[in-house]
Amino acid sequence: MRKIKSVLRIAVDMTPILSNGENGGSKVLVLTLFKRLQTLAPNYKFFLLTAPWNHEELIEYENKNTKCILIEQLGNVTNAEEQVLPNKFTRFGAKIVKKIQKEWGNIFPTKTFLKNHKIDLLFCPFSAPNFAEDGIPTVAIVYDLQHLDYPEFFTEDERLRRDQFFSNLLKLAEKIVCISEFSRQSFIQKLNVSAKKLDVVHISIYDRWSGLREETEKQYLQELELKDCNYAFYPANYWPHKNHRMLLKAYQMYHQQFSGQHLDLVFTGALEREEKELREIVAKMNLSDRVHFLGYLNEEALEAVWRGCKCLVFPSLYEGFGIPVLEAMGFGKPVLSSTAGSLPEVCGDAVLYFDPERPEEIAQCLAKITSDTELVNELVSKGYQRLKFFDCDKMAHQYLDIFKAMI
Repeated sequence: MRKIKSVLRIAVDMTPILSNGENGGSKVLVLTLFKRLQTLAPNYKFFLLTAPWNHEELIEYENKNTKCILIEQLGNVTNAEEQVLPNKFTRFGAKIVKKIQKEWGNIFPTKTFLKNHKIDLLFCPFSAPNFAEDGIPTVAIVYDLQHLDYPEFFTEDERLRRDQFFSNLLKLAEKIVCISEFSRQSFIQKLNVSAKKLDVVHISIYDRWSGLREETEKQYLQELELKDCNYAFYPANYWPHKNHRMLLKAYQMYHQQFSGQHLDLVFTGALEREEKELREIVAKMNLSDRVHFLGYLNEEALEAVWRGCKCLVFPSLYEGFGIPVLEAMGFGKPVLSSTAGSLPEVCGDAVLYFDPERPEEIAQCLAKITSDTELVNELVSKGYQRLKFFDCDKMAHQYLDIFKAMI
């Protein structure tokens, strides 16, 4: 009979974390989840595997049950690009790895690293099982199979690299955690993965905001030139599946058809080249004074923008989950949402839906949310009810149960 250990030594691969926003929502999930794991499992020993580019950022997580291990002695990898995370949050991972290799060398240590530290389980919240070793269970989070559903958003090399990655991941990981039932079914149907290998743990991090003082909120909005602005908010990196161009087309329709309404549009996100292209489109539409590009914001500034917005508009073509929709509900904001991917699973009946490929529908939704106070109140109320299905402690306990079951 297998002996169940009461105290686990868990290695958490944090080496992919970047400081410039290119991790997208995965970084927010991973750091929020880990803080809760620290609290709920005080007797466990966590070892955060850090890299030269993020060690100083992560060292603040050290405490009695957490130690950061900086990966300094680096081993050899035949093709580091194949180790890149194949999900929407890190679609520029190959470029990042090349830059890292140039400055630091390969990021992966020898294959006895975990055993030398007496690790019981390896947790890979950014998917890539770069530190997997025989005899030590590996649990990985996966986000989606976007490259199979929207191959046009990827080069042939990127699609091949992702196919190879998932083939490798399925061999190395004993358990794979999907962030939605939509993602789980994608893995079952498209990659023929056994249902027993897959668990679903919904993302529940909407309550992570610390709360801003009113004067701090006003100061940030003043600095961002949003203090007296009525605006719809779209927080998303400028990846193709996020559908910014279609939203701009819809916003132009809204502006032309409902000229008496005053609803601006606010974007946040990293990726400067893509932002520049969108700015050029907005300029050609003569909407530069109505569309605001705020770039990558710190947490306080982002919270201020959330609190100041009229609504969330979320026109994504593909989502493995959709973190912002729950965040909007938590802030008491109505949500206008695409019907794509996991969004109906996450949102239920608490949002106003539209087809993300029909700009006229998006424009009509913007008009409704601007003029229909009763609808706004109804969506806000339903949003609060919907949040009862998502709980951060429950999410963390589900991960702890998975970890315990693997030992």
